[in-house]
Amino acid sequence: MPAVGTCLVLAWCLLLSSCAPRHPRDMEAIDSLRFQARMFLHEQSLMDYESWAFGKISNQDSLYKANAGLFTRDNIALVTRAVDEEPDSIQQKRLRFFRRYLTLEYIAKQVASVRDRIDNYEAVATCLVNSTRIPYRQIPGLLANEQSAERRAAISASLDPIMDTLTVLHREAWAMVYRLAADLGYPTYNAMEEELLGFSLRDLGTVATAVLAETDSLYAALLAEQLQTLHMSREGFHRYDFGRLFRNERFDKFFPAAMTVEKVSATYRGLGLDLQSQPNLQIDQEPRPQKNPRAACFSIDVPTDIRVSTKPVGGIGDYRALFHEMGHAQHYANTTEHAVEFAYMGEPTVTETYAFLSEYLPANQAWLRVHSPMPPAELRALLRYQTFNRLYFVRRYCAKFLCEYQLHSGTASPDSIYAAVLSGALGYIPELSDRKRLFTDIDPNYYTAGYLRAWFLEAQLSALLVGKFGVNWFEHPDAGTFLRGLWAFGDRLDGNELVHHLGYSNVAPDAWLAGVRATLQFAPR
Repeated sequence: MPAVGTCLVLAWCLLLSSCAPRHPRDMEAIDSLRFQARMFLHEQSLMDYESWAFGKISNQDSLYKANAGLFTRDNIALVTRAVDEEPDSIQQKRLRFFRRYLTLEYIAKQVASVRDRIDNYEAVATCLVNSTRIPYRQIPGLLANEQSAERRAAISASLDPIMDTLTVLHREAWAMVYRLAADLGYPTYNAMEEELLGFSLRDLGTVATAVLAETDSLYAALLAEQLQTLHMSREGFHRYDFGRLFRNERFDKFFPAAMTVEKVSATYRGLGLDLQSQPNLQIDQEPRPQKNPRAACFSIDVPTDIRVSTKPVGGIGDYRALFHEMGHAQHYANTTEHAVEFAYMGEPTVTETYAFLSEYLPANQAWLRVHSPMPPAELRALLRYQTFNRLYFVRRYCAKFLCEYQLHSGTASPDSIYAAVLSGALGYIPELSDRKRLFTDIDPNYYTAGYLRAWFLEAQLSALLVGKFGVNWFEHPDAGTFLRGLWAFGDRLDGNELVHHLGYSNVAPDAWLAGVRATLQFAPR
């Protein structure tokens, strides 16, 4: 009979063997896949950047073909098995993130050729407006700057043939996505997304419905107020009028194009960050004709090569866009995570939280008083306009999310539901052609849900910063140190973990709604 010590050793060995992976070479194979994934992410981000900043043709399908052995069902099964067998919680989390990435990219690989057809069709499509051919991607800017309501209606109607073509392509892509989700063993696309995202879509739908109900009268009053600037009423207000409504030239003189990058730089200097001295951050502001004018952030290599593309045209919207992208840039430029999963593959709520925190600084009365001195009447008007803008986007995404959930649940006539829900949430007159906009308004992988949660989490983080550092927290290097401590986590934390780290019980809209109401009290009409 063996001694007691020997029995304990044998028991411990048996316990370890029961926890260890049954396939000892699995982790070696997974590490090889991780290396391939990092190289793929580099090439993909670089292609996106060159397409955006230089107008080069996108060919994502070629990248997937060159990496055909990376995104396979066998590799997903390999990582799934490792998740089930991994005893260490951190390593298991990495594996879960990697499984999510492989799953979504496996689907994206199958659909890449259709996505390329969509992107490349949009790049060359033109609309016929009064016998003049206008590039499709110039239409939003054209609508925003067109003062004639009649001409805006004509411009919008010219989009219908393009919407018809895009709808066919998007339907083809989504049919493939649904089939692939079923092939991977998920009962529905929604079930797959819930498992991969790690939160309940149904619960978020309940929150979205409550937010729409809670803010309905407030939004209606602010919409009527803003429509007065166009000498319009809700009875004559259409979807295509929003671009003009948000192109509010009244405040342009306070936000000149030439100062856009400098204002962002000055703000981050207040937090103890010198953008020009960050060797891993490149800000490309060359006004190339082929460059997409909207600001964008590209994580070429996290954290060593982060690029921001901008082509300032001026105005508050331009400032907010660059601030938003700088929030992403600082998040990824300051991470100390090197594991590919924790550097790149997080749930999107967290990085969008940091982007919104940065974006809403130009909508902050304390920031405006420091960085954009304005007469009191103009300051109040801008704050009310910005509050309307914020309400609009949150309500729009609440409505979008509810429509996406219905679409992916297989509800009949999702285009009719979309037209009715969006027009009801945003207060415009519905038209039959609005139905054509459904599929061009759908975000892959429920990114809409990430945006919604990020808006709420940003308000919670902002309230915490005000409590710790005061309303001018953006001028305190200690606040910058605090934020760098959060950014250092990279993508390791998901939205639920970050909100707990900040001391809240869950991601909720209470702080966001309180902030909206407080701003309106500060800036009465």
